[in-house]
Amino acid sequence: MQKSVEEDRNLYIGGSDIPIIMGISPFKTYYQLLKEKVGIEEPEHVENEYVEYGNVMEEKIRDYVSQVHDTCFKEDKLINEDIRCHVDGFNGSEIIEIKTTSKIHKKVRTYKYYIVQLLFYMINYNVEYGYLEVYKRPKDFNEEFDSDLLTEYCINIEDYQDWVEEIKQAIEKFRKDKKRLEENVLLGEDDFND
Repeated sequence: MQKSVEEDRNLYIGGSDIPIIMGISPFKTYYQLLKEKVGIEEPEHVENEYVEYGNVMEEKIRDYVSQVHDTCFKEDKLINEDIRCHVDGFNGSEIIEIKTTSKIHKKVRTYKYYIVQLLFYMINYNVEYGYLEVYKRPKDFNEEFDSDLLTEYCINIEDYQDWVEEIKQAIEKFRKDKKRLEENVLLGEDDFND
């Protein structure tokens, strides 16, 4: 899925943008993303062993989750005006978001960075349930799937209405700020700090 995700990223607000827009991303600032979306800066193309491992494992995890749930999750893409959703898996009524990571937490809300992406997809697909699939990445990057390394969290959108509202408000602010920067490309980072 990686190539099609990268192709026209600057034209849309996508799932990976949501943590940045909400100010909870350790990888990119709000202002950096604004500049990329407006076309002032080229988006940074990140390709490393962590991204590659996630890409390799995604299909294996999706197939396993489909089997466990006795359904067929498939990659899917939805575009609606300035919103674009590339989902790791959709079966017609539920969405899965797959993450490979070395940071394993005991409490699901600690995964806010991941969950807001899933919630964004759930909002736009108008579904009530989704699954966050967290796969503990082995230190040696072993590509053989091990179900013991996978933890699944069932996400009911009703339980996350506080974050749903945060997402919606953050997107509206980002749209306004993007328009402001398009109208005056000389605005600096301080002009977008509230």
